[in-house]
Amino acid sequence: DSAILSSIEDRTLEVLSNAFDRLDREFCSLCTRDGREWDSGSTALAALVVDDVVTLANLGDCRGVVCRVVSSGIAETADSEWQELDPEDDEDMLWDRANGAFSSGERLYWREVTETHSPLLPEEEERINAANGWIMKETEIPTGQIHRMDFFDEDVVDIVKRCFADRIGQHRSDPARSIQIARTCGDLAVSRAIGDRDFKAAYNLPTQAVVEQRKEIAMSWDGPSVFIYPDGHSGRFKGDLVSSVPDVKFFKIGQEGVVDEFLIMACDGLWDVMDGDDAVRIAKNLLFDKKLSAKDGAERLAELATHLGSSDNITVILIRFYWEEIDKK
Repeated sequence: DSAILSSIEDRTLEVLSNAFDRLDREFCSLCTRDGREWDSGSTALAALVVDDVVTLANLGDCRGVVCRVVSSGIAETADSEWQELDPEDDEDMLWDRANGAFSSGERLYWREVTETHSPLLPEEEERINAANGWIMKETEIPTGQIHRMDFFDEDVVDIVKRCFADRIGQHRSDPARSIQIARTCGDLAVSRAIGDRDFKAAYNLPTQAVVEQRKEIAMSWDGPSVFIYPDGHSGRFKGDLVSSVPDVKFFKIGQEGVVDEFLIMACDGLWDVMDGDDAVRIAKNLLFDKKLSAKDGAERLAELATHLGSSDNITVILIRFYWEEIDKK
């Protein structure tokens, strides 16, 4: 019931928020331990499953996409956040979980369940500006991607065909697309991250400041010399330029009318070159048609990102959910 759901959400929110805070503090401490001067950082995406509630905590430009096969007319997929995969194709296809195949009457829906943290977002831009930071914007056309694409991979060819068949939307697999990139203080292309201590107050305060006391982040601090400051900038900041506070989202699994579902979690190395619907389409084929394990399916998605020309780090986790039918008599 709603009270139990609220309790689970409250507990998982606290657990994941505390975990991200501790991870950030320990990572930043590691970067300066024993004379180190590492300026490293990372995005993060974590999932916690308690009963039938999935909690996702996201920091940076990772993405999570959930997909479910449902009976026609299920209310949870009727809102605008859910999109039907290829509604014009296979109109009579239904997923028969027992036999591992589609039959008639049911549909496959998907939606993104995370929000990427870009300096382009109004709330992120407002926070950065309030800390006396600035944002630099640039436009890029990733023409080098086409030279890295493997057209001997049939899935690559299929994705590119769909990309050029749709003249309305812009697709991440299109090497001629225009990309707008925003950088925090002209450097980082994300506004939230683990690490990146040069952008955080607690690690740039005077040595006598107590880093563990999070109230210290409200203090004014001198920015690092590596920044290229705009003309007239004071070189001082107040608060964090890059936050380590994750966005936390919840969704339920195993609901009535849902016959199968899976979750794709990946960093931007996958999403730079693949749209959510293409990732869902490939994962569905790997899990349901080719009957691969989730682990092997994740490896194939990462390989496909490389074949689509991705030049970034690629990490993919594919989770297929199973549950026992509950006798409600």
